Amino acid sequence: MRSTTVSVSFLYFLPLAAGQQRHNHAHRHRSNKPVIKRDRITITDSTRTTPTEVPEIVIYVDQYNNLMRTATETVVYVPITAETPEVAVPETSTVYISPVPSRSAPAEDSTSVVSPPTTPISQGFPTIQPPPPIQSDPTSTSLPTPSVSPPTTSNSSSLYGVTYSPYKGTGLCKTADEVDADFAAMARDYGVIRLYGVDCDQVATAYSAAKKYGNKLFLGIFDLNTIDPSVATIAAGVQNDWSIVDTVSVGNELVNDGRATVGQSLGALSQTRSSLRAAGYQGPVVVVDTFVAMLAHPELCDQSDYCAMNVHPFFDPNTGPRQAGWFVTSIVKKMKSRLSDPYKRVVVTETGWPWQGESNGVAVPGMSQQSIAISSIKSAYADNPSDVVLFTAFNDMWKKPAAGTFMAEQFWGMGGRYSSSDESNG
Repeated sequence: MRSTTVSVSFLYFLPLAAGQQRHNHAHRHRSNKPVIKRDRITITDSTRTTPTEVPEIVIYVDQYNNLMRTATETVVYVPITAETPEVAVPETSTVYISPVPSRSAPAEDSTSVVSPPTTPISQGFPTIQPPPPIQSDPTSTSLPTPSVSPPTTSNSSSLYGVTYSPYKGTGLCKTADEVDADFAAMARDYGVIRLYGVDCDQVATAYSAAKKYGNKLFLGIFDLNTIDPSVATIAAGVQNDWSIVDTVSVGNELVNDGRATVGQSLGALSQTRSSLRAAGYQGPVVVVDTFVAMLAHPELCDQSDYCAMNVHPFFDPNTGPRQAGWFVTSIVKKMKSRLSDPYKRVVVTETGWPWQGESNGVAVPGMSQQSIAISSIKSAYADNPSDVVLFTAFNDMWKKPAAGTFMAEQFWGMGGRYSSSDESNG
């Protein structure tokens, strides 16, 4: 044990897990391994007159100032006085971690102590109230399933959104009839349907289905090297009927995954917006990335028409299904505090919970756990459902399970639902 006064808190963290890339729609997340947590984090704060101890979501960054993970920690704020260097503060545990090889930094000796080099991202954020206490074990199979009455009509402004992939479990493209069948099964429950790319004729097939069932489309350009032809494909796919398009995104988690720089993403955003405007589309154009990337680079939000970020509570090992909604809204509050316009709209473009896979700390997959987590998220967004897009409409059997994503990559479908195209193929 050692006594320190710090305005810093750093750990060396694990690399991003590789996701399925076959269709240029990779859903990647960090693998969070257990570490020995420090007792508390102490931060000097000029607005305080007395030491104050509160639970906070802390955003950890690496030695390159990249945000790497989140954790709920006890944070002690102490006032700045002339005697600050002499202030006795609570002791913290020395943190040891066995690092693994990373793309951005070499592996270190497993017994080395990780030194904190710069300020924690939590500094300057507003205090976040902790979630309500868990009343029962979230891993219990006896957890009640929330009762949710499906809506009777489709209205994009009053319903939650959902993501959708046009690929069969075999990796082949779904036919127009198969896409229509998927929309028939999900359309009445959701307003906006989010797609990620333009391959597989997905814009045209989704447009026909969305027009038929009363949905709007959140379209995407994934490949930053094919912006102009992608815009042409989108325009042709929606038959220049831009009224059905809610948003067009540029990339998905490319900065987070190191597949594009911030500058490249912003350049692609500007090019896409100009190309779409020339084609007649006047709606929102946004960069989509993880909340980790967005907090590190808020200019991605500032220059988008609204802030669009993916927030997955399952990948925080300290968040159980009952706290999923609290986790998402807490991250959104932190994001708004970093924007040049704190009143700018923030849309969570992916969030959900797997119903099968391996546990990540207290984040446990399961059918009842998914139901509770989704209910928690929906409750948090009851007043603004159009600001959240659930992940995902159907299980993605075309993806490959990976340890880095807790063998859950295929099993995020709402209610464990399979597309009829996968059911028919066994």
